[in-house]
Amino acid sequence: MLFKPVCIMSSPYASKIHNLLKVTAQLLFLIGLWWIGSFIQQFFHLPISAGVIGLILLLFALMSGIMKLVWIKSGADFILAELVLMFIPCVVGLVKYKQLFLTQGWQLILAVVLGTLCVMVMTAYSVHFGFKLERKLQQKQNHRQTKVEAHS
Repeated sequence: MLFKPVCIMSSPYASKIHNLLKVTAQLLFLIGLWWIGSFIQQFFHLPISAGVIGLILLLFALMSGIMKLVWIKSGADFILAELVLMFIPCVVGLVKYKQLFLTQGWQLILAVVLGTLCVMVMTAYSVHFGFKLERKLQQKQNHRQTKVEAHS
């Protein structure tokens, strides 16, 4: 016999294949949300990017309980882990236009620093607001459970 048949599910690669399929499915789902956001943006002629609309849809789905975080966590972690690769074309562009960067680079540096500070401040406020909202929702749920137990 030239080839020995191997059961894929019992092989040591089964968990790797399972993880790869899981991440791929979750990435396709996230891309689908982006695509839906793109459709909404074009249909309503919104001045907001499709990615932001997709993130708002994702936030709504997570907050309402339509979707669970574990359904997209592996795919989102993969995107965040590979995010650095998205900046390689920018660095190559800087090398290509070295003289322009040397003469007017301070404007770019100022914009990057100010943009980074704005993102950091808005992220801090968003996280603070999210924790505050989560705490209020938990208090409401605890209050409802206490009422139900009191009436029982």
